[in-house]
Amino acid sequence: MLFENKYNIPERIIWLVLLFCISPVILTIFGFNFGLTANVMDPYRVMKMFDFEHDDFIREILKGRAIHTIVVSFSIAIAFMTMILAFVDFSIKGEVSTPIVGVALFCAGMFEAFHVLISTRLIESVSQSFQITSFTWFFSRVFHALILIIGVGIFLIRWEFFKDQFNRGARRFVYLISAVFVLLTLLTMVILFFYTELPPVKYPYWNIARVYDLIPLALYLIAGLYLFPLFYKKFPSVFSQTLLLSAIPAAAAQLYMAFGSIELFDNEFNISHIMMAFTYFIPFVGLSMNYLQTHQNERRVNEELNKEAKIRKSTEENLAGVLNSTLSGIAAFEAVRDTSGTIVDFKWMLANPAVETVIGVQPSQVIGQSFLATFPYAREEGLLELLRPVVDSGEPLNQEHYSEGRGRWYLLFGTKLHEGVTVTISDISKRKNALLELMKTEKLAVAGRIARTIAHEVRNPLTNINLAISQLKEEMESLPGELNLYVDIVKRNSDRINQLITELMNSSRPSEMEMIVYPVNKLLDDTLNWALDRIRLKSIVLTKDYSPEDLRIRVDVPKMKTALLNIIINAVEAMATTNGMLTLRSGVIGNKCRIEIEDNGHGISKENLEKLFDPFFSVKEKGMGLGLTATQNIILTHNATIDVKSELGKGTRFILVFDRAVES
Repeated sequence: MLFENKYNIPERIIWLVLLFCISPVILTIFGFNFGLTANVMDPYRVMKMFDFEHDDFIREILKGRAIHTIVVSFSIAIAFMTMILAFVDFSIKGEVSTPIVGVALFCAGMFEAFHVLISTRLIESVSQSFQITSFTWFFSRVFHALILIIGVGIFLIRWEFFKDQFNRGARRFVYLISAVFVLLTLLTMVILFFYTELPPVKYPYWNIARVYDLIPLALYLIAGLYLFPLFYKKFPSVFSQTLLLSAIPAAAAQLYMAFGSIELFDNEFNISHIMMAFTYFIPFVGLSMNYLQTHQNERRVNEELNKEAKIRKSTEENLAGVLNSTLSGIAAFEAVRDTSGTIVDFKWMLANPAVETVIGVQPSQVIGQSFLATFPYAREEGLLELLRPVVDSGEPLNQEHYSEGRGRWYLLFGTKLHEGVTVTISDISKRKNALLELMKTEKLAVAGRIARTIAHEVRNPLTNINLAISQLKEEMESLPGELNLYVDIVKRNSDRINQLITELMNSSRPSEMEMIVYPVNKLLDDTLNWALDRIRLKSIVLTKDYSPEDLRIRVDVPKMKTALLNIIINAVEAMATTNGMLTLRSGVIGNKCRIEIEDNGHGISKENLEKLFDPFFSVKEKGMGLGLTATQNIILTHNATIDVKSELGKGTRFILVFDRAVES
């Protein structure tokens, strides 16, 4: 802008005002004259004119014309302001009837202006006579009544037929009717301006001096008694009420004029004009009250909306605080159905920040996206089947779920939400794993107690048997061959039983450990050295996927090597001799160290997987089923966890997780 605008007035409005102010100068330069005197006034003639005005008859005529001009000008101004208020009301409420009637009143005001210009001789018509003022008054009343009847009648004649069209193009309809009304007004004024012979409208010696004024009186009575009441019933408002009320002074004005006035500017003539000014003023007041009522209603609605917005904002802040502070993931989904109505997917609608931590997806990137596309494990882990019944039947979901893809346990609680579902996802991996480890520990402790009981009860008789067999062999050196064979069999099996008891005791009883901080990658390499012969013998492809970091854990190195070696040997024995692949991995998860030993062997069935660490369980022909039991015992005594993932025909993966240690 060229200047500072401190009042937020639109720049184009300021330029329009400035242009309006300088336009007279521009028009004067181009020869347009706004003055009414062409030459310099002669002082003598001016003084004669002032002397002429002292005549009583002339003074009465001039005073009457002045009052008449003031009253009619008031009507014109009110008509113009009524139209402006009508369009303001239309912009707020969108009710098409108000601006149409407002434009009708404005057009009547335009005709009032034409009446003043003619009566004051500011414009010279073709037909000039003393009766021109009375005639244009009469015609302005007829026009005022007719234009209002037309404006109101539009909304009474077959309104239902046009209602939908009006609603779809209300603004265009208002502008169209307004243009028609203005053109009709201008056309009427042009016709009257060039009309050469005006009929007489005043008959002083008749009982009714102005008989033509009965025509607008009849029109006002029709409008006031029939049309305006119907209009109010269809469009009840303060404005339509005052429009109906304005018919009373309009009819009164015509009564004064028709039955009282016999000359220009007499008592009834001026009263009639004052009544008509009042006729314009009443709808203006009604529209002002209508606008004020609308403003008050809008203010009340705004206050209620502001109050509701504050409550909603407070609720949203509280809800956001709950959603953002909770450690559980909370998500809302909308069901996506196919043509048959079956739920085939869900769409993300809401997700709190904890969702990223719990299930690994970023809330800002998944809103509006497909659930199956953004959470790839959903379909294979059966999450769609878990959530679908919640939407279809409305039954809440409350279930623990293990995610193979994430390697975590979750507690899912879901409720129906419109055509979707809200799910609370809690990571219960620590609690679940602790419970599983507790169960394993309990199971191992029970197995240990049973083993020690069996060992105690079996080893004593077994010792006596071994002593008896040894003594028998010493005293009966010359036994026959068959008897000696039988004694050797008893001796050999007794030793075998004793060895089993020893291994059982070792697998179920924690022993003293010498813990040191040791590199994970070196621990794996040292253990592999013990199994390299078997790996090479079966032509197994060995892959090391070690972490580049120097990961260290606190372990009893010999015992941990034994545990790892048991897992590696089992993996080697589970693979074929032609296409075996053994992979060892090390990595970091948070502050934990993770070791994985994976093979592509024959795999383990789900039934056997549950019994994998049970004592004496083995699928090998000569296996005793104590190797993995001992391995689990060693892992648990290191406060670590061991987990197994396996699928028949695809292989097995052992996952060991240790606390990360820093060597002091």
